Amino acid sequence: MKKLQLIAAIVILLSVSACRFGKRHTTIVENNNGRTVKIEYVGQTYFTPDGTGIQSISPNGYVKYSRDDKQLIAESDHYGKITYELNDGGKQTMLNDGDKEFLAQAVKDMIKHGHNADGR
Repeated sequence: MKKLQLIAAIVILLSVSACRFGKRHTTIVENNNGRTVKIEYVGQTYFTPDGTGIQSISPNGYVKYSRDDKQLIAESDHYGKITYELNDGGKQTMLNDGDKEFLAQAVKDMIKHGHNADGR
């Protein structure tokens, strides 16, 4: 019985890790006068037309953004539903006004630093 449970656990772990298999992983880091910006993403991220939000992320993709001591993680599940996590504050699907302001700044930084420079 324990051997069967171990095999099942291994199959589940391989399935979860395979969800992102084959997708390009990109990291952009900039250090400028003691300020650090880091952008990391897997899959494609599409921004809103006004450049202040995330319209969609390819299924099982994510984008991680940090500037100095602030952090944003936006992840898409298998169905394309986006969840956000700001400053280790727990996952959420809706953002308050302050969080939306931070997201808008993050998107502007991502565009400025070449995230999705190929038009995606």
